[in-house]
Amino acid sequence: MKQLTVLLLLFFIFTQSVSAQTFFSVDLQKNSSLTINGSTNLLSFKLFQNGEKLSRRNLTISTSRNQNKVFLSQNQLSLAVKNFSSDNRIALNEFLKLLKSDTYPTLQVQLNYLDMQTSTEKVVSTNGNAFVNITITGVTKQFSIPISTIHEGDLYTVDGEKKMSIREFGLVPPVKMMGLVKVSEWITVNFHMICKIRNQDTASK
Repeated sequence: MKQLTVLLLLFFIFTQSVSAQTFFSVDLQKNSSLTINGSTNLLSFKLFQNGEKLSRRNLTISTSRNQNKVFLSQNQLSLAVKNFSSDNRIALNEFLKLLKSDTYPTLQVQLNYLDMQTSTEKVVSTNGNAFVNITITGVTKQFSIPISTIHEGDLYTVDGEKKMSIREFGLVPPVKMMGLVKVSEWITVNFHMICKIRNQDTASK
């Protein structure tokens, strides 16, 4: 998922001295993951994508910064719905039906900007908020997602979590088995992104 790689990149920018447009290379690691946690009145379930499905392994991205806000030249992103997996096959199939995966094969994300705490290169952890528009089945909603990061050398790890209601996107929680099984409207999205990020200008010297 490109936007998660991009969010990781933006944390990197805030540990650097960036004022003009800058180019970075990003290598998403395989042990990265995106998880959607949901539940019914009987059990909980988990849907996930690993690092191999989230994005191309290598990306080159240009960025700019205005005080505590970071912007991208390319901020339109997408996530393939059918790339999700689950140990609960029934939950996965219901999820694909709910999101009308044949009609809407991707979830669209627009990263408006990232608002970060000011930090220095010596700081190994940073916190901030990503302001994004998320479009599911043609319905767009705006969210602020809290994110934290730690880094060691050029290896950066970002963790984030957001609870949201599927009703915000006009989706109705399914009811199965004549009302015996009811799916909760609430889901929690978690991501754990690990990337190697380099400033191309620095790397070329």
